[in-house]
Formats: sequence, structure tokens, C-alpha cells
Amino acid sequence: MKWSFTIPGQPPSWNASYRIARQRNGQKVFHTLVKTPRAVEYQNAARLIIGASKPSRWKPTDQVRIYYRFYLTRDIDCDNILKALNDSIEDATGINDKRFLPCVISKEVVRKPKDARVEVVLEDLRSPCVGLPSWNTIPTRS
Repeated sequence: MKWSFTIPGQPPSWNASYRIARQRNGQKVFHTLVKTPRAVEYQNAARLIIGASKPSRWKPTDQVRIYYRFYLTRDIDCDNILKALNDSIEDATGINDKRFLPCVISKEVVRKPKDARVEVVLEDLRSPCVGLPSWNTIPTRS
């Protein structure tokens, strides 16, 4: 089974998603990574979109192929933006992201920030597959 969704805006890169924070555990002070407010906001919005798009009968038992098409406001490494997206998909679907097989189909820089988005197709690998997804024929939920 295949299903899809679109997340508007440019995802935060891994570098822009975390900052170092001082934490205290009793008398002991240590440093750790925490998500930035922008990363948390993006992932919360993505989680809502993904959750609303997820078909109720979609319950993969094996690996999940994820196809990405990026429309970005600036050119950045795809692997830097997959972390925020995969974490959002994991949270919204309950599927551990170690089962994800990400595949970036295309990346394009757009002129207008309102045109920035990520188009995503998820496919349960137990379903029959005939090559790459046809973006115009995959049903979406509005």
C-alpha cells in the first residue's frame, strides 16, 4: 500500500535542529543536545499533517520505503534534512525509523519561500511494487 502527503516549508537541517545546553543533575553539570524551537515547531506541524494523511488500514509489518521530493529555498544536503522528517514520520505512524528505507527522488531550489515543500510517499514493502512511484497517481488524503 502506498500513501502520500506534502509538508509545506523547508525542513530544518540537522545543524540547525540542535543546540548545546547546560543541564544540572544535582551538583553535577553536564552538556547535552536539545532541539531548537524551530525544529520542534516544524516537527509538530509535520506530525499533524502526517497523522491526518495516514490511512487507518496502513499497518506495515516489514520495512517501509520512503520517497522524498524536495523543493527548497536554499540548497542544502539532503541527508541533513532527513533526520527531522524521519523523526516526524516515526512519531506520527508509530513505526520505528530503523525500518525506513529513504530514497531521495529529486531536489530543486525554488524562488519563492511559499513554494518550499517536501512531497513524501510511503510504501509498505510487502505490497507489490512496480518501480518508482508515479506522483500523479498516488492517492492523497485532503
